Amino acid sequence: MGTRRRRRGGFAWFFSKQLLAFLALAFLVIVVDFFLYAFIAVWESDQHFDQGSPATLTRRVDAGLVQEAGTWTLDGEAADALDAQEAWALLVDAHGTVAWERGVPADVPRTFSINDVAVAARYGSIEDHPSFFWDRADGLLVVGFPQGSYWSMSFTYPESTMRNLPLYVLLLFGVDFLILFVYVLRSRRRTLRTVTPVTSALEDLSEGRPVELSLKGDLRDLGEQITETSAIIQRKDRAREQWIRGVSHDIRTPLTMILGYADGMANDPANPADVRAQAAHVRAQALRIKDLVLDLNSASQLSSDLQPLQVETVSLPRLLRAVVASHVNEGHDESHRLELVVEEDAADACVQADERLIVRAVENALANARLHNGQGCSIEVRLSVVAAGVPEPPRKGRFAFFRSRHGDADTGGGTQADAAQGAGSLTRKAQEGAPNAWAVVSVSDDGVGATPEELAALEARLARARMDGEAEEDAGGHGLGLVLVDRIARAHGGALSLASGPAGGFTVRLELPLY
Repeated sequence: MGTRRRRRGGFAWFFSKQLLAFLALAFLVIVVDFFLYAFIAVWESDQHFDQGSPATLTRRVDAGLVQEAGTWTLDGEAADALDAQEAWALLVDAHGTVAWERGVPADVPRTFSINDVAVAARYGSIEDHPSFFWDRADGLLVVGFPQGSYWSMSFTYPESTMRNLPLYVLLLFGVDFLILFVYVLRSRRRTLRTVTPVTSALEDLSEGRPVELSLKGDLRDLGEQITETSAIIQRKDRAREQWIRGVSHDIRTPLTMILGYADGMANDPANPADVRAQAAHVRAQALRIKDLVLDLNSASQLSSDLQPLQVETVSLPRLLRAVVASHVNEGHDESHRLELVVEEDAADACVQADERLIVRAVENALANARLHNGQGCSIEVRLSVVAAGVPEPPRKGRFAFFRSRHGDADTGGGTQADAAQGAGSLTRKAQEGAPNAWAVVSVSDDGVGATPEELAALEARLARARMDGEAEEDAGGHGLGLVLVDRIARAHGGALSLASGPAGGFTVRLELPLY
């Protein structure tokens, strides 16, 4: 089962970012529109007013039009300006008659009444020709342009309105931003209400808990898919657990018979010495198979919250004495001497734990010491207590690998909360507050030990097991035993530490929180 750091509300934050991005985009559109308007204004000015505006042209014609000896003349510069814009011009005298003209279309009248002049000036047009007027001492100058070349609009505003125009523009933008802000807030709240059940369901699904999600609207299909996926995962988990229980049950009967026959042959003095030795070897391997079956069952139970820990107050000194006595009574050979040391400050050490799993972890550590020291060794089981935040140092002269209790060292562990797999209520309690002290159960031997490369390979294997939830056998020969010890420790909010050195010996250190 992989573990990873999760952030609550990440899905909702994703949608919130989209809304904020929409708000930023709206602001960007406004800015772009402003600069685009400025660009268009400049471009239009260059296209249509590079020769001067109609008012400029009218003034130029007025300046260039003179009367000399009763004859009207227009200077060349003004004439060229009229021709460049395809414009025409005429001068209406005091009697309403055209006294002078240049390029005037045929549909333009040659006489004007006072009413005609007033209407033309009011609408800026003579016979649909855009026209501009200039009052002279000798008459009224009219400059006209081709039909459809200009659009004249006449507006009248109070002076106070024009003074307040910038404030009105700011008010307009402010109201627009307020509308967008309210929209973002409402959308975010609606998104949170919609997405929160989805994020909770995904967290439950990632932790192996069944999920039934009922959504409405556009996310209805998503809710049905999550519910269906949860059902599929639960069916697969149940099938796996049933298969493991079935195999364990089917193995138990023939394994018991093998152990019985092997034990009888090994203890029968009538058998030759080599036969008794072979029978003892068969019995040892059968016991190993029995341990593997027990490990499989325990690992299966820890991999799912459907089988939570049976938490109770466990006296570690009593538990260790029982485990050691059981091993002694089972008749382990003298080549594996076993000793229990309970330090004075740990005489009353108790933890909140599943006693069955703690026993399993200690037995696996003992089995690991015997398995890798077939030639014999001395095994010491020691119980001690250390203050929180003060790790017990390795023995002098030994290289060691110690993983942080909280899993935040550079060895690949996650947080303590991430480390707990299938821990039930106990691990949740461990996440709520830091322990006051740690109970340390160490199983040490003075056997062959492990090289730094072997320790590194074992740690990599434990890291893979934490990420993938697998406990495959590898070339190192440690099998499922230490992987299960690590999983049990993490399920109780604790940790597993390993140490070895060039002079030999190997230490399995199980750390459990005291609250």
